[in-house]
Amino acid sequence: MSRLPRILPLLGIAAGGVLALNALSGINGAPDLFSGARAFAQGVTSQAGGQPAGTAPAADPKAAPGKPAEGASAAAAPAKPLVCAPTAAELAKEAGLSPAELQILQSLGTRRGQLDQREADFNTQLALLAAAEAKLDAKVKTLNGIKSDIQGLLKAGDEQEAAEVARMVKVFESMKPKDAAPRMVLLEDSVRLPIAAKMKEKSLGLILAQMPPAEAKKLTESLANRFEPARAAASASGAASPAPPAGAAPAARAAAPAPQAGPA
Repeated sequence: MSRLPRILPLLGIAAGGVLALNALSGINGAPDLFSGARAFAQGVTSQAGGQPAGTAPAADPKAAPGKPAEGASAAAAPAKPLVCAPTAAELAKEAGLSPAELQILQSLGTRRGQLDQREADFNTQLALLAAAEAKLDAKVKTLNGIKSDIQGLLKAGDEQEAAEVARMVKVFESMKPKDAAPRMVLLEDSVRLPIAAKMKEKSLGLILAQMPPAEAKKLTESLANRFEPARAAASASGAASPAPPAGAAPAARAAAPAPQAGPA
């Protein structure tokens, strides 16, 4: 506020000088004589307005945003330098690792990824195996149930067959031998052998005495050889088994007790 009274007279003098110079600009030779005075007046006026002499005028706010202001420098602003990412070697150097150690760490990371993938595959296979095992257990359980049912049916059939054979034995034993003999001749071996095997010796003997000799012979041989298929199967299974060592037979014979002499 103290400088304002001092600036006001200067503004008045500068304004008057500018007007006087503008009025004399039409006279010949006046611009050359008063060019210095005009420059001085304009400098004083610009200083009084708050803008120092010799500075560039302020940019026009109405100017286009892409167009540089008058008096401004046309030079473009310097471009920013590109920042490059550090390399693996630089990072290893900053971490205090050698290139060999860095390579080892990289290989370990790759190996760990492979092991994780292998573990995931192994877990998947385990899950599949567990599901397959559960299905197999269910099938085995079903088959065991079917097996139990079949065994029960076979047992019931054997019991019924034994009961029927026992009933037929009673029927033939209750008949007279001369009546039972011709009927026994007409039956097949699969039917009469179980019946004859279950009959009492006396009843069977009387029936055989009433049968023709050829039929009696056939029935007797069939009764004697009815266990021959079982013995043949046992012999075949024994032949298929591995033979005992060479020294086992003499040892077995040595261990067997000697036959005792019969009474004189």
